[in-house]
Amino acid sequence: MLTPLDESLFHQTSDPFAVVATPDHRFFDRYWFSGLAPDGTVAFFAGTGRYPNMATRDAFLNVLIGSRQHNLRVSTEIDVLADATTVNRAQVGGFAIDVEDPFRLIRLTVDEPSHRVRAELAFVTERPAHLEAKHREMAGHRLIQEQTRYDQVGSWNGWVEVEGRRFNVRDWWGDRDHSWGVRVDVGGLEPPPLSRRVGSLTIWCNFSTPTRCGLVQLREYADGRPPYVDGRVYANDGSSLSVTAIGHDIERSPGGWRKARLRVTLEDGAELAIEAAPHPDKAWASRGGGYNRGFSDGLGFGARRGDVVEYDVFDLADSGDVYCDGLPIEAGHRENLAAVTVDGEAGFAHLPIMWRSGNMHRQNSAN
Repeated sequence: MLTPLDESLFHQTSDPFAVVATPDHRFFDRYWFSGLAPDGTVAFFAGTGRYPNMATRDAFLNVLIGSRQHNLRVSTEIDVLADATTVNRAQVGGFAIDVEDPFRLIRLTVDEPSHRVRAELAFVTERPAHLEAKHREMAGHRLIQEQTRYDQVGSWNGWVEVEGRRFNVRDWWGDRDHSWGVRVDVGGLEPPPLSRRVGSLTIWCNFSTPTRCGLVQLREYADGRPPYVDGRVYANDGSSLSVTAIGHDIERSPGGWRKARLRVTLEDGAELAIEAAPHPDKAWASRGGGYNRGFSDGLGFGARRGDVVEYDVFDLADSGDVYCDGLPIEAGHRENLAAVTVDGEAGFAHLPIMWRSGNMHRQNSAN
């Protein structure tokens, strides 16, 4: 079961590279991207995952134009050993991610002529990648999440096309993450009651302005356990400071939120004020990409379903409801891109604010 990676001197376990550290069927390795036209008229979300213990890959490209979300999803089964011969290219049918210069240049291509969503895009950045604190979450006795993730902001150039309408992409704001480990809703084999999570409020802000960038992350739990705080703010001069506390004041809307103010305390005691508004005003419905047991079979990411290509269009109503072919659907979690100011300096952010189970008592009050 050797692959070309085994010729390197970078093994992390006593097994060959093709063998991941856990036999858990939920093990995944995923790239995720977003892109935003400066005027907010068009945004896109994309990603691709590899699931070695299920011998599958899948990918998606979702494009938001006004109140409509155009969704392409693709999935395939793989020969894990043959699939491991090209380590800097992630491909599912006509969807491909090429890492041409790690942490600097990544290409996203959807070149299948029959697809109603297509793209030729390059993500370029000089900003540092931020490695988040390791995530581990239990549901009673059972591990439901254990993963590592890093995040980065940058810009996009190229084009994206939806149903024959092409949009030129010139210096669009963007961000990306790369995560791997074990998480819920992978492989289609897990009964939903076994993956129930504690109610929480999650704020995740990956932002940039002309002079700085950073990742700010907070999770408050309904059961009263201490909040999870993580993040770091990076200045253009190469200096950086860790985040020690996050206060918030959020105005909710039917589709998520309409205004947010974050008060970020740094390790030197200084505070940053982040003011944010959704941009565009509609939030991405993650089920369009396959999250929350998406795909037409309801099995979600990583499931063995052969070669599948799916396309549909979501209507994102002002009421917060999401429709497909005129029928209401379960949207999955909702995520916003945002226009922000950081201590008055304008920029953009990927800013999901998610109430995972009902109301949180601190959601509209100061710390």
